[in-house]
Amino acid sequence: MNLAEHRSLRLFTLCALYVAQGIPWGFMAFTLPSYLAAHGLDAAVIGTTLAMTTAPYSFKVIWGPIIDAFPSRRFGRRRPWIVFAQLMMAVTVGAMILIPDLTADVETLGWMIFIHTIFNSMQDVAVDGLAVDLLDEAERGRANGFMYASKWGGGGLGGWGMSKLINHLGLRAALVAQVAVLLAIMLLPLLVRERAAEPEPRAFVVRAIAGWFRRVFGTRPIRTVLGDAVRDRAVQSAVLCAVVMLGSNLAAGTLSAISPVLFTHDLGWSAEDYTSLAAGPGLACGLAGSVLGGLLADKIGHRRLAAIAMVCLAGGYALWAGLQPYWIDRSTVYAMFWIEPFFLGVMTVSLFALCMDVSWMAIAASQFAAYMALSNVSTTFGARYAGLVSETWTYPGIYVVAAATQLALIVVLPFVDQRAAKSGSPNAASKKLQTSARSA
Repeated sequence: MNLAEHRSLRLFTLCALYVAQGIPWGFMAFTLPSYLAAHGLDAAVIGTTLAMTTAPYSFKVIWGPIIDAFPSRRFGRRRPWIVFAQLMMAVTVGAMILIPDLTADVETLGWMIFIHTIFNSMQDVAVDGLAVDLLDEAERGRANGFMYASKWGGGGLGGWGMSKLINHLGLRAALVAQVAVLLAIMLLPLLVRERAAEPEPRAFVVRAIAGWFRRVFGTRPIRTVLGDAVRDRAVQSAVLCAVVMLGSNLAAGTLSAISPVLFTHDLGWSAEDYTSLAAGPGLACGLAGSVLGGLLADKIGHRRLAAIAMVCLAGGYALWAGLQPYWIDRSTVYAMFWIEPFFLGVMTVSLFALCMDVSWMAIAASQFAAYMALSNVSTTFGARYAGLVSETWTYPGIYVVAAATQLALIVVLPFVDQRAAKSGSPNAASKKLQTSARSA
């Protein structure tokens, strides 16, 4: 069976692979921070550790061109990379079992997380490239919704599920369980093909990239090419989309490091209570937001829905800041806690679909990977500087700044023109530029 000819199998496979990304992400983004906070570590240490879970996603800009340039006629363009990366994800999670005490050796833990996330980012790029290759434009919004919802679901297993497993059987049992699930999901891309036949020959990276530049830019001077690019609406939209992605998760990244400290240090919650909330109902709301966002994105419009979600997310942050006297009331916390993950899920799905809209098919994995890398760099910066932020503002002030940061993206988003981006694809650009070069 091949994915290109079976829509349901294609969607199931993509969702399962996103679950595989989500399980270690949930464990490292929710269970570990609350575990470390409960053992007395502050926001600066937790933020640095969280940054190790997102920093390697900047390598996406490296994986994209390599995966694009090294297809396999026998095994497929993306499938070999997915299988290899998933195997190494399982190996690196298993290696964490060798760390005697996570709280006493945070530096080693951080580097193990870093190495794991390198392979997680490789798998992510290959899966995203597979999605861009195989998904029809009319199904991208819905498919992105289900895919990202699957990551939230996997995050629930890695966060809430692993927290419960740690409480009953211990940390090593939770790590072994993660390894088993990752290996089981790895069997799926081993058993299906991407297409009935793969016509693309193997190519060297430098040769592939040089060939693409020749096709697109012809023999014109680089100054002329850059001048035309600056004035081209499609290029402007692609660059502005990158700006949006770079700012999209700054607030969420900062709050992901500050929230465990707020709840366990200042509000007196236990690590298990906080993880049960953040990785239980919190991730369930994120999953619901992703599904709803996917269903609405193709109807409302990817860009419009992203803007709506950003406004609602900023409103949620501001409202939470205003309710500071009621933070000690757990009913207030539960009533408000759904806002961030729900609208974060809607926003992320919409932005993913928007990034697919402006990605050029000839370099789909590379361009889309660059957008995803910027999104994760945004999260990394937010988490990395959480300690500085917590020293500068009070908790309510932090949430007000987060709201302002989210709203600032509304200024840029309307200028991302999907129609111009589609007309600026490499094939169209190649014909236009080469015609211009010949006439010159």
